[in-house]
Amino acid sequence: MDRTLALIDRLSRLAESAAVALIFGYCALMLVEVVARSQAQSFSFTWEFSQYAMAALFALASGPAIRAGVHVRITLVTERLPRRLRTGLDVAANVAALGIVALIVSAMATKVGTSYDRDILATSVTQTPLWIPQALVLWGMAQLWLDLAARAARRLTGRQTEIRDADAEPGDA
Repeated sequence: MDRTLALIDRLSRLAESAAVALIFGYCALMLVEVVARSQAQSFSFTWEFSQYAMAALFALASGPAIRAGVHVRITLVTERLPRRLRTGLDVAANVAALGIVALIVSAMATKVGTSYDRDILATSVTQTPLWIPQALVLWGMAQLWLDLAARAARRLTGRQTEIRDADAEPGDA
C-alpha cells in the first residue's frame, strides 16, 4: 500500500508541475496578446491556446489540491462532530466524489477517443487537433481520481490524508 500511495503522490507532483508550466505558458500568451494589441493587432492563437491551457490547468491542479489539502472545504458542521462520525462522513464524501470523477474520466476518455478517431480539428486558423488539449484534461481528471482514491485509502487506514509541505526541500524557509 505504501508503494502505491508513493507512486500516486509522485504522479500528482508531475501533474502539479505540468499545471505550473501551463500557468507560465498562459501568462506568456496573454503578454504576447497585450503587446500585439498595443500595436493595434491581435493573434487569434493566443486566445485559443490560453483557453486550452486554462482547462488543462484546472484539471491538472485538482488532484494535487486534494493531496495537499488546499481545496475548498466547509467544515462548519463536521468539526463539531465526533471523530468517528466525521471520518465516516469524510469517507462517504470521498466515495461519492470518486464516483462522480469516474464518470467525468469516462466521458473525457470517450471524447478524446472520438476526437482522435475522427481527426477533429479546431475551427480556428491553427486547426489544432482537439484530442491534444482534451487529453490534458483527461490526464488531470484521472489524476484527481487517483488522488481521491489515495485520500480515501489513507483515511481508512488511519494515515495522514493531507500531505502539506510534501514537496518542501530541506533548505526551504
